[in-house]
Amino acid sequence: MAARVELKPDWARIVFSEAIDGITSADFHYFWLRHNCPCLTGCRHQTTHERLIDASVIPLNIQPLRVEASSVTDSDEPAVTVFWAPIATKNSTGELELPNEKEHTSVFSVDWLRNNAYATNREKTHDLPPHDASLVTIDYQELSDKYGDTANSTLENTKLTANGAARYKALLFDKLSRYGVAVIRNRGSDTEDIIYDFIDPSADVIPTHFGRIEHLRTDNTENTNNDQLGYTNSPVRLHTDLCYAESVPGFQFLHCIRPADVGGDNYFVHAESAANYLKTEVSRRAYDLLTTVPVRFDRKQNNFQALHVSPILRLGDKPDPATNEHRLEQVRYSYFTQGAQTSVPFSELREWYEALQVWDKLLYRDDFQIKANLEAGDVVIYDNLKVLHARNGFTGARHMAGVYLNSSDLWPHLRQAKEQTVTAEA
Repeated sequence: MAARVELKPDWARIVFSEAIDGITSADFHYFWLRHNCPCLTGCRHQTTHERLIDASVIPLNIQPLRVEASSVTDSDEPAVTVFWAPIATKNSTGELELPNEKEHTSVFSVDWLRNNAYATNREKTHDLPPHDASLVTIDYQELSDKYGDTANSTLENTKLTANGAARYKALLFDKLSRYGVAVIRNRGSDTEDIIYDFIDPSADVIPTHFGRIEHLRTDNTENTNNDQLGYTNSPVRLHTDLCYAESVPGFQFLHCIRPADVGGDNYFVHAESAANYLKTEVSRRAYDLLTTVPVRFDRKQNNFQALHVSPILRLGDKPDPATNEHRLEQVRYSYFTQGAQTSVPFSELREWYEALQVWDKLLYRDDFQIKANLEAGDVVIYDNLKVLHARNGFTGARHMAGVYLNSSDLWPHLRQAKEQTVTAEA
């Protein structure tokens, strides 16, 4: 029985040419394949064929160099051959030693893989979060070239015609609905004007204890309670904002007034997609812990203090009728306001920290992140309930204007423009 192989980021799918006992495919983690290598040149004893390799030496993030599905075993059985970079194994004295080989070869008979399959005909899988910046980018200059309202434009800000504005906001609706983030290039210099790209003129921004609009720069004098990382030039790792608040703003946008001289690039992770990937592709146990164990988010500043307790991943109260699973409603993740963990018993605390590390390591994979270097006049807007944001450290007078918006103001405004556009094109 032959097979073909589909390589995924963290596992391989073996699709069998014949369905036996209803099994058409099986999924295997790469670390499982490496641990079960049948070779007699280091992984199995040459005489007894018992396992020699210790599971502790296999990196859980191991990746194959390449895979060939058209190979055969020594007895001419159809096989899948996996080629690996060498890993250090334990020698006769228990010390780690790198074998003298350019690559390591594991040849699995297709029948053996089917007989030892532990995840067959798996349908419920999740792809990686979006990580291509071009998918979330809108060039406002291109829109203004096509739909510019020259009579009402200024040198600082180009206005669009009613038709152009509807098309622009329809694009925003599509990007934010699908990816949770949109990068708008060449938008302009007037932060107040940009606010109403996203909400009706009758609505307003959400003021916080920092003020109505945050001016994120190292020489800030406009905002109160600016004794926090955002007003320094230090890197700020992935987080959602205001985790310590009972009611969290649904959206935030950052308007680049002046980029840094060096550094200061922004990056984002669609945390809802990352959480689903964690649940089905990496560790259901880690997901369960992060959705149930409460965390203290405690903001303590010289003249402000707020505390909120919630799991990092908050699920809805009612299960989805189609799947009977509780859907993820909000991500609260902020390492710099995370208080001491005191709600977990001593014997379980290590397991919770391991879950936190698995989650954190996923978020910092390149194939999980959207990276955006904002120039003056650029804007990025993101869903603060579902998208994590961060920035690198920098030098120079970087200046970002930060504004919080209500989801209940943003979605109807953009949805109306989307509906107008669809109607006009019908």
